[in-house]
Amino acid sequence: MKVMISAGEASGDMHAAGVVDALVAIASEAAADSPPIEFFGMGGNRLADAGMEILVDVDKHAVMGLLEVLHKYPALRANLSTLRSALSERRPDVLVLVDYPHFNMKLATTAKSLGIPVLFFIAPKVWASRAGRIAELSKQVDHMALILPFEKKIFDDAQIPCSYVGNPLMDNHSLIEAASNTPADKSATKRIALLPGSRKSEINMLLPPMLKACESLAEQYAEIEFVLPVAETIEAAQLEKMTSECDAQITFIQSTDYETLAVCDAALVASGTATLELAILGVPMVVIYKLKPLSYKVLKRWLTIEHISLVNIIADKRVVPELLQDDVTAENLTAEINKLLTDKETNNAQLTGLAAVYKQLGAQGASKRTAELIVSLVKKTKSDANLKDVACT
Repeated sequence: MKVMISAGEASGDMHAAGVVDALVAIASEAAADSPPIEFFGMGGNRLADAGMEILVDVDKHAVMGLLEVLHKYPALRANLSTLRSALSERRPDVLVLVDYPHFNMKLATTAKSLGIPVLFFIAPKVWASRAGRIAELSKQVDHMALILPFEKKIFDDAQIPCSYVGNPLMDNHSLIEAASNTPADKSATKRIALLPGSRKSEINMLLPPMLKACESLAEQYAEIEFVLPVAETIEAAQLEKMTSECDAQITFIQSTDYETLAVCDAALVASGTATLELAILGVPMVVIYKLKPLSYKVLKRWLTIEHISLVNIIADKRVVPELLQDDVTAENLTAEINKLLTDKETNNAQLTGLAAVYKQLGAQGASKRTAELIVSLVKKTKSDANLKDVACT
């Protein structure tokens, strides 16, 4: 079996790697002497380590915001051409798209024109903006593998074949273990986590006000420390340069150091998957989101939701504070962190809300269920093709 995967961001690379591992396990269980599955496409270090041939490196590909996309348009177009050529020349049995909708939906159109079945894992957020994409997806995609519980009704109503597979974060054993091992009593020293995102553009926008907030907090608390997980897609040198002039002491940790994150008292975090990781770990947070002014102006016209953080969207209410665009200032970040550190009622209310969100994510097994959907889709496509051949003869 040949499987082509298109994962355009760090989180997608991580989740897709889990699906690759699950597919390999399913194949080995079915027949020990079966030929190995051939994986190729767009991804990063996680997919490469899982055995996928990387045609387009996600570390050089991910961008955020309208202006950033325009700036990198020639490279994005070249990457799309590379993957389209791979579809045409190598004819995979299935194309697995992972998030990154604007790019991946173009790739899906090519796959459908070639008769290659398409499974979309981590669906486009049509519930947040650009609802018109639903009509496009109905023509481009054979099956949706959904990771947020409320999405199934949306795609059921649109009559697009879909399955809620659960959230892949629940398959992250290190994360779940750290969550279950969190000590009841934390250190007297306050520890704040800084998670400015996994893209260079995010870090350039969000880390400076975070660092200024750290300086302010360091003046207010005699015992306080700050930790910054370094995403695999970011060079430590960029972070070292940005933090070198900060008066507060910033300690770098690996992005997978969940044990350290679990004992943090609060976090400043970019809107995205990291908010759910913190929810699982039970770390109170302040969610921030900022783009270049023109990019935000365009996005704001598209948005159809009240909340921008996944925690609040899943909870369908304001569990964590959200600071957007011009509200992302050192003063506001400091004030919100102070509330979490000093106001026990505010802190406890958020922890209760985070626990409820964690519960809604469901059980483990998202990677395996997604892999089973892929196998079923390939078998169905081949069966339909055989029936068509028989009918023609």
